[in-house]
Amino acid sequence: MKKLNLLLTVWLLVNLELVTSVQAAELQGLVKNQGETFNFELAGQKNWDYDLKRVKDKKQTKIQLLIKATDENSISKISQIENPFVEKVSVSKQATPGQWLIEFVLKNESVDTFDYLTDQPSKLIVDFYLNDKLKNDLVVRPEPATTRKQSKNSKLNSAVKSASNNDVLLRKPAEADFLKIEQPGGIETSALLKTGLSDGADSFFGRFVIRDVEINERSILRSDNNYYLKFPMLESEFTFWTMMKKNPPVYQFQGSSTPEEKQVQLLKTLFNKKRYLVYKQTAEWFANKFPNSKYLESIAYMNGDALIELWKQEKNDKFFELGQFAYLQAIEKYPKSILTERTSLMLGFLALDKSDYMTAIRRFNNHIENKNFKKQISNEYAKLGLAFSYSKINKLNDAVEEMNHLEKESNNNLVQAEAAFRRADFYFDANKYDLAIENYDKALKKNESLAYLFPNTHFNKMESYFWKRKYKEAHQSGLDFAKNFPSHPFAPYALTRVGELLEILGADQSRSVGSFLETYFRYGDSPKTVIARLHLLSTRMKNMKDEEVQKTIAKMDELSLKSELLNIDQFKTTMISDGFTRRMDHDKAIEILSDFYQKNPNRPDVKQVTKRITRNIFDQIKYYSDLGKHREVLKVYQKYSDTWLKHRDRIDTDFFLGLAYEKAGEFDVALQKYIQVDENLQSIKGTEKEKWVSVTEDNPSEDNLHLRIADCYFQNKKFQQAYQQVEKIKSPHLLSEPDQVLRVQLASRLYEQKGDLDTAMRYLTELVRVWNGKPELAVDAVLNLAEMQIKKNSLEDAQKSFEKVLDISEINKKVTARQVIQAANGSADLYLKDNKMDEAAKKYSFVLDRFDTVENLAEERYKLGDIYFKKGELKKAENIWSKLKPSDAAMLIKITKNKLQEAQWKDEYKKYLKRIPAMSKIEDQQ
Repeated sequence: MKKLNLLLTVWLLVNLELVTSVQAAELQGLVKNQGETFNFELAGQKNWDYDLKRVKDKKQTKIQLLIKATDENSISKISQIENPFVEKVSVSKQATPGQWLIEFVLKNESVDTFDYLTDQPSKLIVDFYLNDKLKNDLVVRPEPATTRKQSKNSKLNSAVKSASNNDVLLRKPAEADFLKIEQPGGIETSALLKTGLSDGADSFFGRFVIRDVEINERSILRSDNNYYLKFPMLESEFTFWTMMKKNPPVYQFQGSSTPEEKQVQLLKTLFNKKRYLVYKQTAEWFANKFPNSKYLESIAYMNGDALIELWKQEKNDKFFELGQFAYLQAIEKYPKSILTERTSLMLGFLALDKSDYMTAIRRFNNHIENKNFKKQISNEYAKLGLAFSYSKINKLNDAVEEMNHLEKESNNNLVQAEAAFRRADFYFDANKYDLAIENYDKALKKNESLAYLFPNTHFNKMESYFWKRKYKEAHQSGLDFAKNFPSHPFAPYALTRVGELLEILGADQSRSVGSFLETYFRYGDSPKTVIARLHLLSTRMKNMKDEEVQKTIAKMDELSLKSELLNIDQFKTTMISDGFTRRMDHDKAIEILSDFYQKNPNRPDVKQVTKRITRNIFDQIKYYSDLGKHREVLKVYQKYSDTWLKHRDRIDTDFFLGLAYEKAGEFDVALQKYIQVDENLQSIKGTEKEKWVSVTEDNPSEDNLHLRIADCYFQNKKFQQAYQQVEKIKSPHLLSEPDQVLRVQLASRLYEQKGDLDTAMRYLTELVRVWNGKPELAVDAVLNLAEMQIKKNSLEDAQKSFEKVLDISEINKKVTARQVIQAANGSADLYLKDNKMDEAAKKYSFVLDRFDTVENLAEERYKLGDIYFKKGELKKAENIWSKLKPSDAAMLIKITKNKLQEAQWKDEYKKYLKRIPAMSKIEDQQ
């Protein structure tokens, strides 16, 4: 058996918390020593901007990692990390603000790297490992004892020394999310991903175990929307049939003195050398030449063997049929031969190998009814084969009855075990999963010492539990199979299913994707790793560039052609669409699925595709709603309302439509949507559907719904109904921050409508005083407060409120232009009332300087010019008014012209009067 090359992997995960660009985060220098691995993390960024490259400098090999990071004191701690495969770590600040270069000087040229990103939580991971493609000598050789001190990590050194002696290295595969895509020529470029591996550090897959406290019921419910393929049933070959094929008859002929004996020896030589066609012709000649030879009995059975071997070589069924006929002739002619019993039984199992179950039934029945074999163990073997054949022609009851009888009557432990485990297989094959699980458990309990002969038990139990939605039990069975039969051809399927089950059960995404990576690490390019690799590539698509996405899709198309699984093309299409969904490109995801559906409308499980299309539409609606693009919400709904959404049964869509109509000012329509949502939610309250809806949909809370209904009533001036809805809100502190502010504003406005201005102001004043959330959310409340303060003639307090908004806008860019303009105008109006014209002019100038290019500020420009006009600074007023645009302020332009003309006439008139001495004296006296 070919040995697997084991790689020693040393993890680099440097943990950084990166927050906003304004405020530097602190480095959490967490170093974990887990056995013989070192773990560090780079974490905290949503969108990673980094570059990793390998360079050679003065006979040194370096890995350079360029990344945006935190302050110098924090990141410098990285240079203190000790790593047995890195000579030195240095950190330097780059010219580009916020960029740092982390440089690793490698101890050995055979050390390679593999970098990739995780999604939840977001991490950058660099994997250092030894690559046999870089250097023939993979082992990091220890220096001579006379020149090198003993390393602190003696365990790791001893492991490396042991590896050097045995040419085998230990490694711990990556428990992380994604494959690296960086080389222009390919998609999966890591050397790790191209090497068959066995995990010496965690051969029992302890990192894939999930505890009860980690299981998330909501995640399990959400998984019903996912798409999973059925893996083929694992049917182990009958143990005795395997042994029969491994131990064929050995034909011996004594003597070679006579021509007959010499010809027999020639036949044996041709047979042994596998010259079967020549043997066949020579055997026919021998039978004609020596019709009474004592060797004809052996030759008759050899003829059958030779023809069956020819069938295996040539893949020609003609030889199979000739072989069967040769065996039957031999049995008929030599019924007392020592080979008859074996050959009779073999005929049945050869028919099974050809899936010719009716012929197999006839052959097994013939064997069972042969009185010469009644008390032989082969009789029981034939009954096992007969039962198996019954199961394949849907005669489940007959198959089970035969197994029950055998398990009870046989004195052979192996036959009893075969009967017990095969009976469970029959139930599994008939999709009777509960009975399959029950019978597998009984068989394991009764035949524990022989369980190793039946790997199908754990695998088929895993699949039984999986399709019964008993995911915790399925996960355990999958791990049991992977641990007990790591080299089995179905092991890649088991590890892939373990990854899917970790995802279903709610484990961190890095663990589920780690299982997919482990599948590929161990089993390479096997067709059975295709599902795991499709999962990995789909997950990785989120952070790819456009050109990488196209290469990835081509790679996924290529991979799907290698798999033998039913509906692999549908699964691949689903994974590609999921990748686009992760990129928030819902239109592309919907297009891909729709095209597949149009080409394959009659697939048995095509409903999974249609469900995914509608889910993408709902996700797109929510995505636009969360971004505040409410017009896009209405466009998406209109686009699909008569097709994919025609028979929808989701409640949350009405809520998002209500929000869109509310923001568009269609309060009556919005109110209808909200009331419909409320009625639908009330109708499922206390039912099984309520839990399902709470997990699979994004419905508002009751308090949130009452708030939205209250706002619509208020906008429609139905103040009493609005007040009643506000009163129904039971837990205002659980509302989102914007909704908490809206609730206080609504309450304040309602009291204002009642004429209780003091209570209305008290609500807003308290909100402004205690609000510790996002300051921009309180801006509208402050503006409302200022308006009420003006009504109460508290002009000084109103001025302070306006100034507060302007102060917030200076440090918080999320304050809108409308809010800033409103505050500046309100402040200016108060200054004008107080005849502080210069202060008012400053406010108008501030607004014009900041927003004149993006907002229509004709009124503000007119008021600023009017201030200078009243002050007699006509040139300045004229200059300000000259920038008024006819398209925005035709009436104001007319007014300014009249004012300027009148002022010019008065000025000319005054000059005329001064030329008259009497009038001049009068003016001087005035």
